[in-house]
Amino acid sequence: MTSSPQEERRARTLQRALEEIAGLDLAEQGRKGGFGYTELPDGKQEILIPSFGYTLKICLPEGDMEFPTSIDSFSLQVLALRYIKLSCDETVTGEWIAYRDLPGGRFYAATLVPTVEQPIAQAIGRKKDLLGRAAAEFGGVKSEYGDESYIFHPFPKTPLLLVLHRGDEEFEPDCRILFDRCCSHFLNTDDLKILATQLSAHLLKWAGAEVETENLLWMVE
Repeated sequence: MTSSPQEERRARTLQRALEEIAGLDLAEQGRKGGFGYTELPDGKQEILIPSFGYTLKICLPEGDMEFPTSIDSFSLQVLALRYIKLSCDETVTGEWIAYRDLPGGRFYAATLVPTVEQPIAQAIGRKKDLLGRAAAEFGGVKSEYGDESYIFHPFPKTPLLLVLHRGDEEFEPDCRILFDRCCSHFLNTDDLKILATQLSAHLLKWAGAEVETENLLWMVE
């Protein structure tokens, strides 16, 4: 069966990401990035990365990936490989910043509102306890901001903070996604935006929201 141009582009993108981690000291990258690395008896290698409360499995040199169905996407596959490549000794700071405050983030910051934040606010904002149940499904840890907030870990050192203000008769619900200041050491700014779309898509899909989530899950090219 002939592959479509889109499928071919995705295959090339994935292959490039795999090639970029070839030759790295993956045990050292695992130490830096907080993920597991094992050399198997048959000479193969296994990487286990915590993600959204689940575990991603990557087998090398074949590049086979086993991702839980509830969080699997082409974007997350590529971003996981890029995270492996860029893992460094920077530590999580606990200092939360907006996307516009990431390196070069100001120009595209407005795009995060309609694609990520508004859909969550509209789908979940007025439904009490729905965000908490959705967060539990994806490893969210309760935080103290807004009316309700949770910290999610797409990867160990790229925490995202989702803050929800429920609104009232006068104001619509509002949602904000913030990034730990260390995130930009582990993924570039464009990839961090895509990482936020993964969180949004997973929450919306779990909540049964009538919005298109597939485009959010397949953004990396």
